[in-house]
Amino acid sequence: MNAQISDSDPLLIVGMDGLVGSSLALEATRLGIPWNGTSRRHGAPCQLDLAEPHAKWQIPTSSKSVAILCAAVTGMEACESDPQGTALINTTATIALADKLADQGASLVFISTSRVFPPWFENPSEITPPAPNTEYGRQKLAVENHLLAKYPTAKIIRPAKIISPHLPLFKNWLHLLTANQPIHPFQDLFLSPVAPNFVTRTILDIALGTASGIFHISASDAISYHQAGLHFASRRGLDCNLVDMSNAPHPNTPGSAILSCTRTIEFTGFRPLSASENLDAALLQEIP
Repeated sequence: MNAQISDSDPLLIVGMDGLVGSSLALEATRLGIPWNGTSRRHGAPCQLDLAEPHAKWQIPTSSKSVAILCAAVTGMEACESDPQGTALINTTATIALADKLADQGASLVFISTSRVFPPWFENPSEITPPAPNTEYGRQKLAVENHLLAKYPTAKIIRPAKIISPHLPLFKNWLHLLTANQPIHPFQDLFLSPVAPNFVTRTILDIALGTASGIFHISASDAISYHQAGLHFASRRGLDCNLVDMSNAPHPNTPGSAILSCTRTIEFTGFRPLSASENLDAALLQEIP
């Protein structure tokens, strides 16, 4: 799918195999936007693994107009259990790569996370001071702070919960429900889900636009995981009576799951869709 790196490519997708990176590649291709991407896969046209020594990175020698940094260890449990190891990738290596790309003339777009806010912040906006209470959020915020301080044209994008039929949660729900076994999603843990195609369309609008700074992407409302489970079962034609509710060890509120998207709305054509609309869009694909 990728050609060799060329001077005319306006996009470099760092981490093209992940959920966001692969969705960006598909959307850019659909829109006719030339792009190239890095991958951890050996033999890829531009092989780059943030866990490897920096000297082994294959970084394009030609300048890129836009480099979208998607590669990261995104597992919350992985970051909590190995804060030093994951920080080497999510913070140290990401900053080093961003600096190298900027030195080559690239403008930087960093995919951050809503986890820079704690679960007790209600509807945080792009100007709300972050206060992460998770290791993953702290690692992402460290990169944000570096880029914003050093590069005036940098763009920081914080999406809410990105959902996909490939998520292990959905696969597990499908496995259990089709086996006529119950699932127990939390009734007091909320999410503001966004479908990959809506996220990537907006990321490209921001990346190729002129405005810099921080941008949020979120659904217009939030639902509980229990409500999401009922929605999932209904859309798949499965027995909703098997969707039993349970309580989360660390509950939140609907407001804390939603991001205020004031700047994103102002500078792009983004209009937040409802949680159910995003779920429907994400579930259009079949679960493998």
